[in-house]
Amino acid sequence: MKKLRIGIIGMGNRAYSLILPLLSEQFRDRAEITAVYDPNEVKREFARETVKSDSLKLFADRDAFLSSGLDLVMVTTPQFAHAENAIAALDAGLDVFLEKPMARTAAECQAIIDAEKRSGKRVFMGFNLRHHPVCCKIADMVKEGRIGRVQQIVCTDYYSGGFSYFRRWHRLTANSGGLAVEKGCHSIDQINRFARSVPVRVSAFGGLDRFLPDPEGADYCYKCGKKGTCPYFMDMDKAAETTKRETGIDAVVVNGGRRLDLCVFNSDKDTFDNHLISIEYANGCRAALAECFTSSVKATSGRQFVLNGWEGQIWAEMTNRKIRFYPNAPSQTAGAPEEIDIPKAPGNHGGADNLMLEYVISCLETGRPNTEMLTRDGYYAVAVAEAAEKAVLEKRIVEIEPPRL
Repeated sequence: MKKLRIGIIGMGNRAYSLILPLLSEQFRDRAEITAVYDPNEVKREFARETVKSDSLKLFADRDAFLSSGLDLVMVTTPQFAHAENAIAALDAGLDVFLEKPMARTAAECQAIIDAEKRSGKRVFMGFNLRHHPVCCKIADMVKEGRIGRVQQIVCTDYYSGGFSYFRRWHRLTANSGGLAVEKGCHSIDQINRFARSVPVRVSAFGGLDRFLPDPEGADYCYKCGKKGTCPYFMDMDKAAETTKRETGIDAVVVNGGRRLDLCVFNSDKDTFDNHLISIEYANGCRAALAECFTSSVKATSGRQFVLNGWEGQIWAEMTNRKIRFYPNAPSQTAGAPEEIDIPKAPGNHGGADNLMLEYVISCLETGRPNTEMLTRDGYYAVAVAEAAEKAVLEKRIVEIEPPRL
């Protein structure tokens, strides 16, 4: 069987975490990375060191990259470059894997959908949680009617490493679209999936409350006199050494050669560090999402989902891979829940990355239509997140405009 030729746009952390499984025994006889495009020379060299293949071609020019004989382009840039690069690849007649979120705004998502339609090619929307065994089990239970009509969904996402966003490009909404788009899109997509309906309106509260300017601090940790007392102090050399040892990533290289120890307080930023989002669906389901980057409690870091249905409840914790099902029991003594342990799967993101790549490569190998990684879903996740950002800033309920498919 001829190997699929894969090209990557944007050589950063996400590209690295997808290249590793592609080089593994599971995929190396079926696909090969033949080209990488990144305008940053440091990152191109990082790609060369990672892929370690004589057949790999590195490009500083996108048109030359797109003309290099590819079967699939993987767009793994920050989202401010998603629409431009995905549309260019589609217009060049290439299928696209597009890392989440789809783009920064619903308008950019619609532009990608339009390009997908006119090109006749496929976009595989890279929400790895759609392939996470815990989320897949929840979706199956809902589809099977285990809890009946889904009335309410609650998701909490407390990321203990969230403070690091305020050192990186994510801290600017012009780059990321905001916290709800960058981080919330994952959870929103799953909520949309479990609701089995389309979102119609959104309200939200949020703000930048913790990581505000500190007049006693400096712009970088190495310059700061509070290094002995600040819990967010980063010893850059030690952090880079740990990252290299644990992941194989040269963190400074992935950051484009820029320093990693930007002060989380004194960095220029305009994104939120916490928010609460409420969503209403066409079928009457309602949902809430709470995200908080001001807490760094590792013991509770991760996502939890609670689904209330007319026939029962689902409680799920992604970190410990446990699901509990409680049937409704009016006027009866509470019984023990059905407990479901989800086995670990190989690969990053709880095994979801490998399962996601398997789906994409299988579709390309067999010509099977893409039914699970759709731009429609990418659009709705961003549309809800963008509406939440607007709802906070404009203090109003925001209606969701459906995509033109």
